[in-house]
Amino acid sequence: MIYFEGENYHFLFCNPDSVARVHSKISPFYDFPLTEIEELPYLYSQAALIPKFLYELEYDRKTSPSSAIKTPPYLKYTEGFLYSEDSKFPKESEEIFDGVHYPIRSNPYRVIGTPISKSTAPILIIRENLQTQLGSIQTGNFTLYRMFRKRMFSTKYLSLRDIVNPELNEEEVIKKIEELYFDPESKTYLFRLVKILYAGTPTEEQGLVSNLFTYEIEFAKFLRDRIFSIEILPLIHGPFLNSILNKLDERILKFSIPKLSPPVRRMVEKNVSKNKWKQILDGPNKKPEPGESFPEIVEKEIFRRFSRRIYYEEGNFPIYIDTVEEDTSKTEIEFEGIPGENFNLNRSSNEIELYAITKDKILLRILKYMEVLRIDIYLSKKERDQYEFFKISAGYILEIPKYDQAKLVIGAGINSERKPLEFSLLSFAY
Repeated sequence: MIYFEGENYHFLFCNPDSVARVHSKISPFYDFPLTEIEELPYLYSQAALIPKFLYELEYDRKTSPSSAIKTPPYLKYTEGFLYSEDSKFPKESEEIFDGVHYPIRSNPYRVIGTPISKSTAPILIIRENLQTQLGSIQTGNFTLYRMFRKRMFSTKYLSLRDIVNPELNEEEVIKKIEELYFDPESKTYLFRLVKILYAGTPTEEQGLVSNLFTYEIEFAKFLRDRIFSIEILPLIHGPFLNSILNKLDERILKFSIPKLSPPVRRMVEKNVSKNKWKQILDGPNKKPEPGESFPEIVEKEIFRRFSRRIYYEEGNFPIYIDTVEEDTSKTEIEFEGIPGENFNLNRSSNEIELYAITKDKILLRILKYMEVLRIDIYLSKKERDQYEFFKISAGYILEIPKYDQAKLVIGAGINSERKPLEFSLLSFAY
């Protein structure tokens, strides 16, 4: 399985040998500014999470419109009793305390286990297939040990593997590149990409390209931006250009022809009949609206159909652990946790837990290795914040900011077994 649709996220279980092709459209369910939402690539070769409340998505001929954030009913703890905002708890609901399961048959329900200061056993409730942790692992003063990990960022690039004719050998591809209207520096980058393409497997290519983004800034700029130019068109194999020409207003094409480079013009001419080409040249032209010229349409389609997501290292971020061996690289940090009985951490599986709440931070402990973990903070119908973490080992504690105005926190992850995790953190009935 390469795709799974969750409650609030689309999950893509991809790797370099199992690539997903996904059409997405920025379409927030709420009034988030469009300019602050990332345009997503078409090709995925690594595990990825796509929020359903930000995008419309098409995969395998099925379209999923953007949708509202879904969270389970809030559980309120007061003076030893647990109240569900629903009229009753679902069937088979139970509390787990000290390894014993206690059925929940009333609303409100008298809790067996009560969170107390510095307790390592907050209330745990099972509702159907959902686990809810009430309260945090730590309150009061406690110590953690901080270290820094390389921060991973995502970007898009164009892989020659996705566009060149697979029947061509390395020399034939180089010959085609020599004819392109790129500047000498860009051609040098393209020649290096050819070497990468023919030197190894898709996995090896991905590793090499990731390092380029980390260590060679100018090469990275080319891969991220300039390579999506219309001048790459003669390298693209298959019906790509025809699919554009079949829908394009011939008058707009006529307007752009004088400005096309010779290789691109020859490519266009080859993809229409002689009579059609003569008809276009003899016909009227039409000045396109901004963003709707032939070169701009081609470049947008190249990006939409062939861009791949890649992750690379840049900068650092803090992580914490609660025990330490002799290691001077870890710094002791003091925290003061506040009571967390009002917080519900809902999770689809026992792979994340609420470690502590402080005045300005939320600490979450990862219980199983995560390939990717995404956290979205819903501040209002116009404001949000987001965090992504990659390759997080079990036992690591992550921090995110605690906003006083935050309505809720939701998130998702893909673990080492390529299985999905979804979770939400509520502090009141929203």
